[in-house]
Amino acid sequence: MRVALRDWLLASLPPTRMLREARSMEEALEQADLAPIDLVLMNLELPGANGIEATRELRRRHPACPVVIMSVNDSEPLRLAALGAGAMAFVSKRELTHSLLPILDRLPR
Repeated sequence: MRVALRDWLLASLPPTRMLREARSMEEALEQADLAPIDLVLMNLELPGANGIEATRELRRRHPACPVVIMSVNDSEPLRLAALGAGAMAFVSKRELTHSLLPILDRLPR
């Protein structure tokens, strides 16, 4: 999924300065601590800590970094938990290609 999403983003967005990937919360936090990140697309289903826990920690360390959580499970309680953890949006993976670009367009440039 990560490779397909990366390829789709690179093809759909204007030239991107850098696109980084992380396989876990720890790896994502390490990357965010090393250099500023403009946006995090967080998978809810991460190995170890889930995306909500990872979002909460990322936003604690880097409050200005916008986070969009994505998941195949798009229940209302998960959406509310994601927003409560500090995500700017929650996107169902089934609607990713239709919903994500309008969300990204709202980000400051």
